[in-house]
Amino acid sequence: MILVIGHALAKPDTLQAMLAISTEHVLRSRAEPGCISHEVSTDVQEPLRLTFVERWSDMDALQAHFRVDASRAFAKALSAMAEGTPEIHVYRSEEIDLSAGRSRV
Repeated sequence: MILVIGHALAKPDTLQAMLAISTEHVLRSRAEPGCISHEVSTDVQEPLRLTFVERWSDMDALQAHFRVDASRAFAKALSAMAEGTPEIHVYRSEEIDLSAGRSRV
């Protein structure tokens, strides 16, 4: 599985517009092949900070997502409204079953 974590800092006057385009992007992305989950949220201590968490089945699915015209337009629009440069971090991961090996009480 591929895990993507991104952050963007809004300006006070761009927060609502950034949330609107981010919501559209999340909903559109969730329908793409290979998308396991795609979310955006605001930080409780820093409300202008948006956090994106995405899970993709594999790198091919993520790369296809990056090639979608709407994804490119979203990234460009988000960057134009953000304070500073948004960040993105991509990880290869596997889920760990925490219930394995636990004794039942």
